[in-house]
Amino acid sequence: MSDFGRGFRHPVLWAAVVFAILPFVLPRFGSTVSLATEIAIYTLYGLGFNLLLGYSGLVSFGASAFFGMASYAAGLAMIHMPGGVLLAIVFGTAFAALLGLVLGLLILRRRGIYFSLLTLAFTQLFYEIAFKWTDLTGGENGLQGVLRPGLADAMAYHFFAATLIVAAMYIYWRIVHAPFGRVLQAIRDNEQRVQCLGYDTQGYKLGAFVLSAAFIGLAGSLLTFLIQGVYADNLSWQHAGDPVMMTILGGIHHFLGPLWGSMIYIALRDQLSSYTEHWWLAFGTILIAFILLSPEGMCGIWSRLTRAPRWTLTRNEPLKKVSGVLQPQLRAAARSDDGSVLSVRGLRKSFGSLVVADDVRLELRRGELHSLIGPNGAGKTTLFNMLTGLIPCDGGEIRFGERDITRLPVHRRITAGLARSFQIVSIFRDLTVFETVRIAAQAQSSHRRNLWRDAYGFADINAKSWMLLDTVGIADRAAETGGSLAHGEQRLLEIAVALATDPSVLLLDEPLAGLADADRERVARLIRSLAGQHSILLIEHDVDRVLTLSDRITVLHQGRVIATGAPQEIAGNPEVVAAYLGCPGKAPTTPAIAAALRTDRAPLLTLQHVTAGYGASLILHGVDLRIDDGEVVALLGRNGVGKTTMLRTIMGVLKPVSGRVVFRGTDITRASPDRINRLGISIVPEGRRIFPNLSVQENLQLAQRPGGWSLDEAYDLFPILLARAAARGESLSGGERQMLAIARAMMAPTSLILLDEPFEGLAPTVVAEVLAAVMRLKDRTSILLVEQKVDIVMQMANRSYVMVNGSIAFEGTPAALHHDEELQQKLLGVAV
Repeated sequence: MSDFGRGFRHPVLWAAVVFAILPFVLPRFGSTVSLATEIAIYTLYGLGFNLLLGYSGLVSFGASAFFGMASYAAGLAMIHMPGGVLLAIVFGTAFAALLGLVLGLLILRRRGIYFSLLTLAFTQLFYEIAFKWTDLTGGENGLQGVLRPGLADAMAYHFFAATLIVAAMYIYWRIVHAPFGRVLQAIRDNEQRVQCLGYDTQGYKLGAFVLSAAFIGLAGSLLTFLIQGVYADNLSWQHAGDPVMMTILGGIHHFLGPLWGSMIYIALRDQLSSYTEHWWLAFGTILIAFILLSPEGMCGIWSRLTRAPRWTLTRNEPLKKVSGVLQPQLRAAARSDDGSVLSVRGLRKSFGSLVVADDVRLELRRGELHSLIGPNGAGKTTLFNMLTGLIPCDGGEIRFGERDITRLPVHRRITAGLARSFQIVSIFRDLTVFETVRIAAQAQSSHRRNLWRDAYGFADINAKSWMLLDTVGIADRAAETGGSLAHGEQRLLEIAVALATDPSVLLLDEPLAGLADADRERVARLIRSLAGQHSILLIEHDVDRVLTLSDRITVLHQGRVIATGAPQEIAGNPEVVAAYLGCPGKAPTTPAIAAALRTDRAPLLTLQHVTAGYGASLILHGVDLRIDDGEVVALLGRNGVGKTTMLRTIMGVLKPVSGRVVFRGTDITRASPDRINRLGISIVPEGRRIFPNLSVQENLQLAQRPGGWSLDEAYDLFPILLARAAARGESLSGGERQMLAIARAMMAPTSLILLDEPFEGLAPTVVAEVLAAVMRLKDRTSILLVEQKVDIVMQMANRSYVMVNGSIAFEGTPAALHHDEELQQKLLGVAV
């Protein structure tokens, strides 16, 4: 598109045209020029608010505080200071910006609902001050008689105000399309990921808060001279929702949304209030209709009707592609005296009674691909979170070269040379693929805080972004949004984002999770090619591939390092094999159970060709599974193969993409979790998930329904729960929590109980006690047991299924699996 064409379609130009036409059009419909000016002022008011809501994702109800306080500041300046209208407006705007700085430093310490409530509280506080400080503000009478010399004519003042507003809108446009504004949009989508790119998100949010206050303050100052007075009503909590409604009516994800929203809001208020003082009833109905039928407001309706290109918050014009494969400009990895680039010494972390890191020691050497493996709950991702500062450690030391980074904030660790991917894909789902990588590449630029230049105007950052996309092989998807990519492509995008920060150390958390075989090969080749250029610490559950890729491997189990060494050493380490398999050579203690498999049982639950996953990531692939009435079935497999996903699908938490789930002849494929539970399926989820603020007895009573267990039956199964009946859930040990979770599941009528890793993280004595209780459950209900320890499974299961990469790879008796150690190693264990 030519520069002329782009300029003609510029939204600020269209806003200027609207402001120029309104004062001539509205009087023809019985309105006034002043109403046109009010629309222009409220457009700026809505834009200032949308800098927080639409661009930064901050839900504030404090816009009226800045609007009203700036009005008072401008009015008082006009009355008590020489200098005229323009100086008073500048004073009101500056006062609002300063107030925004002070309040932002206080309010931004909190997030979510607490942030929103604090903004509302300060609004009401300022209203009370303005209403009662009569000597300064005029109290309930307000400030009256604020003159505007030289602009007494309504038309003259309209064009004066419109000129300032259009200028402010142009400045606003430049800011939100500059590097600073692009980071705000990334924070809106995924603040944690922005932190892990090296941005100080708190500083950016404070900047947005101050700028929002300034734009709103300019609008408030202009309103003072429009009505030639100031009143406390504009500070009231009752007006805190005005900019929210205007922005929603117009469209929060469109630059001009506040313009169309203010026109609708003010025109309806003007017309409806002339008929009834209860005009809010009609307006509220209209607002509800917009929210339900068109969440994108008027802009969304117009786009659907005309299929015209939209002015959205994110730029969607394709840039010229720069081809090539990235030649990394690596920062020199600082090494300590022992040659390590990253070392962990004595790291400790616990959550209550649950210990997730116990004296962890680990060293990553320069240019090494070092893998971190271990069963579920071993503490691997928690270790990554401590390395990057997302959670604090309780003790120990993290050194990056010679530098102690144990207490550094997240963004400073990333700036020092760390980068990471996440176990669950963490990208910007509403930004384009190119923009996602460009923001990551921008993080290392000296222009990352620029407020004026077009973010797409930095040729070096653009070229680097294109080359990164070429390197990982997704350059052809550059114009797509991150959320529209297939799961494998999202994994590749995450790696490109991590590489964009020029790290010397890459932390990759399960980059192969949920990928199809072809994508696994593709990502594995990329990781291996990066080794040597970067030092890589890799978490991965595909142990065979880890053994192939790695230079060294560290094994975590229950928060402790149990082995470190070359792949061949780890594969033959008995303690590692035991951690994954329990005791594979141990014979079943009750072999008669395995022989008890009967063919005359009625099918209780069947999965028929079920395919399911999370968004674009398909985890289960055509799974068939059957559980008969009165049967115990074990579901085995390495971490990350889809066992928990299968349980979530059975419970209705995940809806299959295809296939059927049938329980007692009833199709429950699309049933809700609560209905499935009432039909007779209960689950004990991995991690227990009891209610920590309720007592043991309250946890049980909350789940109790007629036909389920009584409290006496629960206490009979687990006597320790009777002794701890009055104790809060958060004070229980890990074993006690697991007992409570099992007992709670049985308080409702249950024909099938799903047990997800019930023995994970428990001491051996506690495992024996929980195992004995589960054995007793077999007489009361069918059981589907997800467990990694083969020796435990063999003691209780009638049949076993083994999963590999989302599919069933084995079905048979535990005895058959027990006697085939080669099959155990291939499907479940550590093998070279």
